[in-house]
Amino acid sequence: MKVSGIHAFEWQRLAGLLMLCSLVSSATVSTYLSADDKSQLITLFSSAAPYKDVITAYWSLRGLATLNSLPKDSSSVCQSLKSLPAESAEAIFCANEAAELVNCKLTATAVQTEALNAALTSKKVGSLYHAFLAMQRLKLKVDATQVNAALDEALKADDAPTSLGYSFLLAKALNMDLDKRHSLIEDVYAQADVVDGKYMQFEGGIYTTSLVVEGSYALAAAAKKAPTLKPDQVMQLANYLLSRRHVSKVRSASQMLAALTTLSSNKFFVPVAISLDKPGSTVGAKNKKIAVRVGTVNGESIGKVTLTADSGRHVADDAIVLSKEPLQVTSDPSVFELDFTTIKAPFGFYEVQITATPAKPDAKLVGLKGSIKFKVVTEITIDSVQLGVGEKDVIAPQTTKVVYPNKAKKLDADVHQKLYMSFYIKSAATSVAMKAHQVFVRMTHKVTGQEIAYVSTPDDGTKQYKFELNVGAKEKEFGSLSGVYEMALLVGDAIIQNPIEWTVAEVELSFTGQPSEESADSQYKPKPTIEHMFREPEKRPAAIVSNVFTILCIAPFVIMLLMWLKLGINVSNFPMSLSALGFHIGLTAIFFLYYLYWTQLNMFQTIQYLAMIGIPTFLCGNQLLSSIASKKKLR
Repeated sequence: MKVSGIHAFEWQRLAGLLMLCSLVSSATVSTYLSADDKSQLITLFSSAAPYKDVITAYWSLRGLATLNSLPKDSSSVCQSLKSLPAESAEAIFCANEAAELVNCKLTATAVQTEALNAALTSKKVGSLYHAFLAMQRLKLKVDATQVNAALDEALKADDAPTSLGYSFLLAKALNMDLDKRHSLIEDVYAQADVVDGKYMQFEGGIYTTSLVVEGSYALAAAAKKAPTLKPDQVMQLANYLLSRRHVSKVRSASQMLAALTTLSSNKFFVPVAISLDKPGSTVGAKNKKIAVRVGTVNGESIGKVTLTADSGRHVADDAIVLSKEPLQVTSDPSVFELDFTTIKAPFGFYEVQITATPAKPDAKLVGLKGSIKFKVVTEITIDSVQLGVGEKDVIAPQTTKVVYPNKAKKLDADVHQKLYMSFYIKSAATSVAMKAHQVFVRMTHKVTGQEIAYVSTPDDGTKQYKFELNVGAKEKEFGSLSGVYEMALLVGDAIIQNPIEWTVAEVELSFTGQPSEESADSQYKPKPTIEHMFREPEKRPAAIVSNVFTILCIAPFVIMLLMWLKLGINVSNFPMSLSALGFHIGLTAIFFLYYLYWTQLNMFQTIQYLAMIGIPTFLCGNQLLSSIASKKKLR
């Protein structure tokens, strides 16, 4: 393609910007879609057959087509597509796209044509997309200008990421207002969520995220403008898609695969994955090399490159073990090896920063700096084992040496004694004492199989492990079960190649108490039913006390009435109006409601009735007070 004038200048600026951003991008991709992943996806897509609906058939066949694994017997698939119902715009679209994948020809029925025309007036972007592309595939007459106007109206009603993803694909198919639609790419990615600075996703999950990625890149290609994305965002999108590569839904998996394919083959931004060739690879005595793969997120080659290990650090203490170490290319041009033969790397976890340098600079490659994490493992041996039984008050009991992996002679211990063992864990390659993450001493009763395990801890300075068992103090933990126990040492760690389970000796423990009748697995049996007893209510006072109290409460009201009768009641000033009557009736009703709440109503019923009585009482009271105030002013 030839570019000239201002266009050439803009492309040069874009290329320079991409090269600079690829060097400073902080997000990295450390995995890719491997052959095993692709095999699992093929199995998932193939398991959808025989197809029960055209939508599943389309997504299954699309995924298989992407992986070049379409079924050989296309005639049976074609026959299935013809027999399955397709009434909605989406179903008609899926049926025809699936038919195209297997070279099958479908024709539209009158009902389907009517459904597609109805969908073109929809306010849903997805319906417009499915209807327009289905009509194009079926060679039905459709007004692109009308569809473009309908798209504008639909986006006003719904501009969610899913709708925008469909709109990008529809805009490419319409080939109209491409610049206008392209401006929405930045808006849609502004709606994305970034997790841990590493993953970018949309609220709709893997399907929506994949749809937006595919749609934005497709629209960018049609508009001949790079999508408004930062290199970090591209890497974050790739990380999220790869993190969901084991999704179990056919539609989501197929759309995810389409998005990864888009990221792997486009002319704008191609994220580079720098990862271990085989996940979980380790460096050990038998393997001094670590294989590193560089390529696209789909596992494809990015061309001839050189790899350099900028630095490698031991995670535990941040010690630098290598710097500017070139990696050697293997027979596979995408796989390189880092040789640890001459590198002094103690066992443990490592992180190596790697830079990929293409032989021919390519502006679209982003993420050329990455890191790999692996571990240097070692085989271990148990050394300087001392085992013995002594009185519990003795600080250093007499011990005998035991050579791993031999078994010591049988020991006897009672409640007045303690069992003692000390040992070192050493690297078999260097004979250097080391600490392990999991070190246990397990006591197993030979008859019942009852087990009890104790943690053995090392001395921080000498790294010597010690174990002491005060038989008398631990009798309760053993359930006073005397007998012969197998004493075993268990050692394990992520950096240990040969985890150890060594029966050190047999020990006969003698307890003074009677063994518990509960078996070792009694803790897993149903427990006795707990019958809850509510507290008995306190005794109520005698009825005469309650009656006297009630009379005393009513007495002031009765006395008031009697005094009124004696003095004479003057009701001449009582306003004979609707508001006055309403207020006093409502107030009386509220007092009566309180009585009912006390005798038979609950709180919710009372509140409901109070709202019905209280509102008119309030309005009448307000009117009454206003009228009284007006009369006082007139006086």
